[in-house]
Amino acid sequence: MIEENEQNLKNILQQKLTHYLEKLSLSRQSQNQQEELTSLSQLAAIYEQLFEFSQALQYYKLLFALSQQIDASDWQEVALYNIGNCYLQLCQYQDAIKYFTQLQKITYKTGNRVLQISAIWGLGTNYQNLGKYPQAIEYFQQQLVISCEIDERIYEKSALGSLANVYQCLGDYQQALDYGQKALLIAQEIEDMQAIGDSLANIGGIYLHLENWQKAIIYCHQSLLIAREISHQNLVMISLHILGQAHKEIGDYEKAMEFLRTSLEISAKIGDQRVRSAILQGLSDVCSQLNLLQQAIEYNIEALSVTRQTKNKLGEASALAKIGAIYQKLERNDRALIYYQQSLEIVQALGVKHSQQKLLFKIGLIYYYDSKFYESRDYLQSALVIAQARKNNYEEAQISLMLSANLQQLNRYQEAIYYGYQSYRLYKSLGDEIQAAQMWQFLHKLGAKF
Repeated sequence: MIEENEQNLKNILQQKLTHYLEKLSLSRQSQNQQEELTSLSQLAAIYEQLFEFSQALQYYKLLFALSQQIDASDWQEVALYNIGNCYLQLCQYQDAIKYFTQLQKITYKTGNRVLQISAIWGLGTNYQNLGKYPQAIEYFQQQLVISCEIDERIYEKSALGSLANVYQCLGDYQQALDYGQKALLIAQEIEDMQAIGDSLANIGGIYLHLENWQKAIIYCHQSLLIAREISHQNLVMISLHILGQAHKEIGDYEKAMEFLRTSLEISAKIGDQRVRSAILQGLSDVCSQLNLLQQAIEYNIEALSVTRQTKNKLGEASALAKIGAIYQKLERNDRALIYYQQSLEIVQALGVKHSQQKLLFKIGLIYYYDSKFYESRDYLQSALVIAQARKNNYEEAQISLMLSANLQQLNRYQEAIYYGYQSYRLYKSLGDEIQAAQMWQFLHKLGAKF
């Protein structure tokens, strides 16, 4: 039934294409420039609906050139926004930034504050995709301020949702959740079904990072129902992807594989490469859990290729880290280190602290088990500094434990006792009595006197 509806929509769009191509030809023959502008705009929009963004881009550029020629500023604004958006969809972010910047300048002159917001959103989104998170936050905060000033609730919701996305990328999940819930509240108040679905999926993704698998499933089941009801394929894909990831984490690998494969099929249909790379990484994780390690590597290598094509640096770092984890599972620590180090370089450049911490810890562990204790100590200490700054007590306890064990191997007993006691104290505060008791015994073996 769904495939039949999709085919019917394609047929309708093809008919519209034929109609507006004829209108475009006639408008040029009669030199009716207003009709030509309308025809170019409609043709571009139809190609967008067909997910043929390169073709849409060509018509929007023709629209922009004609609107400049006849000094039609309103059409220039429309064309600039859509050219920027097509470049965004094609993952050509620098080109998108160029056109959104032009749009922003024009809207300051014309006073079109709604399209000014759209330009600012476009700039924020492209900077986010380039991994330039402080700039992205700055633009989304501007969008939020202007939206509130002119009482445009849907753009206010959009800004809050975008801020939630950026803070997810930075690993600040509580801040992301706060913004995501505010966005959902506005979407519900204005009764915008797509906005509600987007917000539900966004919150589901945040709960996934917070390791609250059941809440992730609940929110994304709701977003999936809405997505199917309004025939929004992108939202269907995202909802299925998060559901697949959540089911993977609760050990339901059959359902996880089903959700992820369906999501992957949709990504191919609509040409969404950014989400495709994340789906491929999810499939790799499932294969890794099922000990299908070669298939897991293949999925991740494809994901790595996609992230590099789309210039998705955070996705690239994730793919590299996952390949490293598989090689570590295969006890190929030499290969694992190569991929972990490449991933670490990227997240350090992006300033993504939680990912830096995890990679530093993983590299430190490999060096520890390879009996390279000095190298291990340096990486573990760097990981600990980040964990302390992030106030993540559980991870700080883990790292302190390993650092204590490492320093014992280097015969630096007083330092080993210091970090061992820090680990003990943290486990006690977390209510992990078993781990705390084990640390207490370890401290006594080190000769600690309290």
